[in-house]
Amino acid sequence: MPTKQSLLTFLDKPSEPGSNFFLFAAPLDITTSNRSGARFGPNAVRRESSFLDTYSARSKLDWEDLALGDIGDVECNTVDFCLANIEDTIRETCGFPVMIGGEHTITLGALRALRPEIIVVFDAHLDVRDELFGEYLCHATYLRRALEELDCKALVVGARAFSGEEIEYAGESSNLSYITAHEVIRDSKKAHRLIDENLESVDSVYLSIDLDVLDPAYAPAVGNPHPEGLSTKTLLDAIDIVMRNKVVGMDLNEVYPHYDTGITATVAAYVLMESLYSYLRQRKQL
Repeated sequence: MPTKQSLLTFLDKPSEPGSNFFLFAAPLDITTSNRSGARFGPNAVRRESSFLDTYSARSKLDWEDLALGDIGDVECNTVDFCLANIEDTIRETCGFPVMIGGEHTITLGALRALRPEIIVVFDAHLDVRDELFGEYLCHATYLRRALEELDCKALVVGARAFSGEEIEYAGESSNLSYITAHEVIRDSKKAHRLIDENLESVDSVYLSIDLDVLDPAYAPAVGNPHPEGLSTKTLLDAIDIVMRNKVVGMDLNEVYPHYDTGITATVAAYVLMESLYSYLRQRKQL
């Protein structure tokens, strides 16, 4: 369970649990391979969220429509300790879990708790290396560990930074599919159909957003920025498609706020707010 209550809360929402959505942070910053500073991401996102205009032109929803409680941060002294704390928090708290990272490794803790049929990941990378720099469990391997451990399926959207090992693994795996950023940009309607096809008849979906799915022009302060990414609009349009389905939890991660003047944290806060509004709007339309 969270042991540290942040002075900042997302969208200035009250810190008491018991809302329809509960938000918490997992500021893990141990296995990062390029930049460091992901531990500062959650509070940067919270801080920038305080200055967002909260009425959504996309969903026609506003601040009071979102019953969300920000319950604080879990301890992340080691990778295993952090993942166990995430798992316990999700299992022991009622409501729809929303997690802010931290490095992308944190998603494995949520997957262990929720055990979805499929995880949809918006990411520039596949994160299915077997190891990176000698680390078997890290931000570049967590999805492979999840596929091995939980026997779930995964769909990665926006991928464009690959290793040969990952392409080979993806070609051999029946549980992993991906849609490249180039495919999304070239034909978004086709990409949306592919997302729908992967999610049809699925009873539980987990959504994970790595901010490096966006082009560095929109989000430069991420751990491993890569050119030719998605725009913020394109990302949110695709998230709308995911939210039509039985989403059981979500996270947003990989914000390194010291690498810009606040734009990435602002975009992250906006994407998270609009994602939650999208979930609510889709529920109202069911």
